[in-house]
Amino acid sequence: MLELLGIALVIVGTYLGFRSAAAIAAANKGVAIPWTGRIENQPRSAGQLRWGSGALVVVGGLCLFGAIGAGIIPLVFVTTSSPLLVFAVHNRRLAARGR
Repeated sequence: MLELLGIALVIVGTYLGFRSAAAIAAANKGVAIPWTGRIENQPRSAGQLRWGSGALVVVGGLCLFGAIGAGIIPLVFVTTSSPLLVFAVHNRRLAARGR
């Protein structure tokens, strides 16, 4: 039962991470999002979603520790960094438009 809770928390946490990244991309429509440093226009909701996302994924990973052991380390890394794909798509769209 704890494993099901862990899977659900990881899924919801990953979803919130993507929502946070989408909110940042929407707030920076004409601006490339930098890979390092501070993003200039960041909605307050994006920070809250990102915080909640990380917390849910970590707690979900801990719930899954009994089933997958140290495999939670790459799981947490992949699920918390996967919203960066939204930034990559955003920057590619801007580059394709010539901005």
